[in-house]
Amino acid sequence: MPPSWACLETDTKLYHKKPRPLPPPPLLIELGEHMRCICSSGLENSGPMVIKSCTVYGLSGAHVTEIQLRKCNNCLCSDRFISPNCRDIEILNLNNRYLFTHELLERYTSAYTISPTPFVAFILEVSCGYADNGTGIPFVNDFIFRAAWFTYADLLYLENDMRCHICGPAPDNVIFDGVSISFSRKQLHSSIKPPTAISPHSEQKDKVSYVSKQQLILD
Repeated sequence: MPPSWACLETDTKLYHKKPRPLPPPPLLIELGEHMRCICSSGLENSGPMVIKSCTVYGLSGAHVTEIQLRKCNNCLCSDRFISPNCRDIEILNLNNRYLFTHELLERYTSAYTISPTPFVAFILEVSCGYADNGTGIPFVNDFIFRAAWFTYADLLYLENDMRCHICGPAPDNVIFDGVSISFSRKQLHSSIKPPTAISPHSEQKDKVSYVSKQQLILD
């Protein structure tokens, strides 16, 4: 589910979200009924149970704990495990070794949407908090956290009923990027044009390499 501040009253509640801050993770993260391998195999195609060590990264510190796994017997899998779905304890299981709390991932979502924050800057901020709290476990690098956040974002259940809490479902103006498609009101006059407008006086460039996989958005 998206963060609470990004949800509408009409949105489907998939599970009960715990109050913040989240409690420490359990000493053993058990498999549960929704366990799955990355190939979608479940209990019916599993081998013996094993317990491995893992690290759960939160907003203010990390905890080393253990996680229950089952060897996946699917022939397409190579050294992969059926792992628990940690949604009920609000944890994202990235790869059975690195796990991240929803609280941490939601905080980056908030930072990015309010004031576009690069991954590196957010990771440095969280790393400083880890150092101040003296947890003894450093935060992950940008490659791992970027993979975790995009995995989390891909799993979010986003409905189509977008609405501004102030302007309602159909605001008069929507600005997607204030840098490229809007101008200050004091600069607004009849001769101003969008940067993509074409005129007989436009500069001609013959050798142009277009970005691949572009998407056409119709008016």
